[in-house]
Amino acid sequence: MRNQSIELYKAFIDDLVQLRSCVLSRWIVGNGWPQTSDNEKINKVLGELTAEQKEVIAMIVQEARDSGIHDVLASLTDQINVEGLEIVKNGVTLASEPFDTPMHYDWVCRKEGDPWPDENG
Repeated sequence: MRNQSIELYKAFIDDLVQLRSCVLSRWIVGNGWPQTSDNEKINKVLGELTAEQKEVIAMIVQEARDSGIHDVLASLTDQINVEGLEIVKNGVTLASEPFDTPMHYDWVCRKEGDPWPDENG
């Protein structure tokens, strides 16, 4: 059961790594927001930017999304460690800090491409 708990934890973190890609960043460097009257102002501003400026803004938007994911994971870690929160999937409680590191740290490492500690070697 402990191994399943760790595997569910790893899948939870890896799923969040997969979800980090921000559609807004792609819209900024691509063709803009969908062509609606609500988006006219945004698309007008984007149309006035250089490709380099769009890349910088897209990077800032992606960093904001990453920061949000990081902050939620830090909050969940605090709630797990201090308030007894458990995350349960299919009746199995996800491991809590199985590698002696908090969720937000594990997420950052995984988004940077690091292997899980138990996969080293």
